[in-house]
Amino acid sequence: MLVANAKPVVLNWDIGYTLAKPDGKNERRVIGINGQWPPPVVYVDVGDSLTINANNKLDEPTSLHSHGLFQNGTNYNDGAVGATECGIPPNGSYTYRMNITQSGTYWIHSHYMAQYVDGLRTPLISRPAVEYYQYDDEKVMMLEAWYNRNSHDIGDQLLSTSEATRLAPFLPTMLVNSHGGPNVNATKLSFTPGKKYRLRLLNTSGTGMIRFGIEHHMLDVIELDGVDSEIKSVPSIQLSAGQRASVLVTAKDSVDYNYAYHADIFTDMQAGVARAELPYRGIVEYAPRAPLIEP
Repeated sequence: MLVANAKPVVLNWDIGYTLAKPDGKNERRVIGINGQWPPPVVYVDVGDSLTINANNKLDEPTSLHSHGLFQNGTNYNDGAVGATECGIPPNGSYTYRMNITQSGTYWIHSHYMAQYVDGLRTPLISRPAVEYYQYDDEKVMMLEAWYNRNSHDIGDQLLSTSEATRLAPFLPTMLVNSHGGPNVNATKLSFTPGKKYRLRLLNTSGTGMIRFGIEHHMLDVIELDGVDSEIKSVPSIQLSAGQRASVLVTAKDSVDYNYAYHADIFTDMQAGVARAELPYRGIVEYAPRAPLIEP
């Protein structure tokens, strides 16, 4: 069955600079695909072959790492610069080829220095022939502690020999699917009463840990880092940088109220602001004019 349904997925990606204002306030240079940012979400099915023709239009090396895929026998396509490849040089090209044998929630990102912090990252969703758990719809939620500074500046500060420079605080802001700031319409979740949703949660941050939860809703964990799990019901879930999880959420039966969801950043890996909690609140919308239950 998998062989009969298998298909080639071929992506032609020009990796280059563009400008974006993801927090709604601060424009900065980011790394996009084919002149667009954010890069597109990649969907594949188990049994597919995935080919990415990557052309580097940057002024430095780059790579593409499919985070979580085993790459058994194809480690030369793993994209880990300094370990399995030298990186794609400026104006160079490389073709990544891999057979999709795993299902679950993954992501593709640069593995050259801290380059993915500049925006070269996107979810990679692999679907099995038959899902073990049943649900009505799914939503991808890429959660990211975003900095309004480029990765080289951040790296220079964190590796500085000056303790005062190294510990000087700088704080990220939360992006949900590459959107943030005051426009909650760009980050809201729309729920239909009675439906069951699969939320694919990804922490694509460079450093921060993220705690996600929805007020007055339980999360049934069904997948961790690409591995299906027995259901575990929790009020919230913590994801370290790079981790992924899928949770099932059953919507309420009425449209009387809207609810808040939280995607709070914990900055434990930054010494200058260690253990600072940066709260973020989005909206789960049942009806546009329904009142919000205050958290």
